[in-house]
Amino acid sequence: MKTLKNKKALSFFLLTIFVATMFLSGCGTKEPATKDEIKVLRVGAVPGEEVQKRKDQYQPFMDYLSKKLDMEVELFVANDYAGTIEAMRAGKLELAGYGPLSYVLAADIANAEAFAAGYTEEQGIYYKSFIIVHKDSDIHSISDLKGKTFAFVDPASTGGHLIPRMAMLKNGIDPEVDLASVVYVGGHDACAAAVQNKNVDAAAIVKHMYERAIAQGILVEEDVRIIDVSDPFPGGPWAWHKDLPQDLKDKIKDAITNIPEEEYENLKDFLGKTTHYEPVQDSDWDSIREAAELINLDLTKSI
Repeated sequence: MKTLKNKKALSFFLLTIFVATMFLSGCGTKEPATKDEIKVLRVGAVPGEEVQKRKDQYQPFMDYLSKKLDMEVELFVANDYAGTIEAMRAGKLELAGYGPLSYVLAADIANAEAFAAGYTEEQGIYYKSFIIVHKDSDIHSISDLKGKTFAFVDPASTGGHLIPRMAMLKNGIDPEVDLASVVYVGGHDACAAAVQNKNVDAAAIVKHMYERAIAQGILVEEDVRIIDVSDPFPGGPWAWHKDLPQDLKDKIKDAITNIPEEEYENLKDFLGKTTHYEPVQDSDWDSIREAAELINLDLTKSI
């Protein structure tokens, strides 16, 4: 858990977040293997929740991809969002499921290219972010956060950092100045637990992870209140390394955007409320870039 007390510390952290994962990359950026050399498709996932839970959630989908592509598929779940980005930058991943902001960063420094995003009946390809507090809290609005403790997910999380930070700034709350403390706990489930257990006064969590935390018993719905709901923002995409062979890209895209109906039962825990994956393009995430610029959040510099 990382605690950041002021803007200088946050700026330094943001500019050096990827350095912690330099061991993945050696001395420079590596290109992915050629088509003939790719024997294993290496797939990355941002953590979002406790790493083992993420692995268990993804494994049925990895099995599906392996069968569909007729090749071995290997899953990599980093301990933080930066690790997934750095792994692709270092040529250690061919494919990754990113969050919105982490995708923007990967597109900038890791040669990632979005091609598909999950669709739900409730909100299409868009997410919403919540700020939650315990029911016993005297916090009823963002302005009440002044002098309180707050948990974000990860500096590269959209619904767990970028969007709620922007909401605070719009309401006259500078997290590094006006809050008693700010912590980055690494996962949406950890944010939920921090509020449930009263370890922090408030926390950020994306809507579908809030619902999952309730379903998993991490949150008791009657014990928490939602004090802010964001406007919709684009969810995270699947993205491949741009330099993959086109025929492999075509097979991956077909496998993800055309999941056979008979596979849905096996994939229900992985898909959640996602009904299918829709084709997308990089420009669909320009609103996230604009939001980061609006609050001067600069995570786009290459290490």
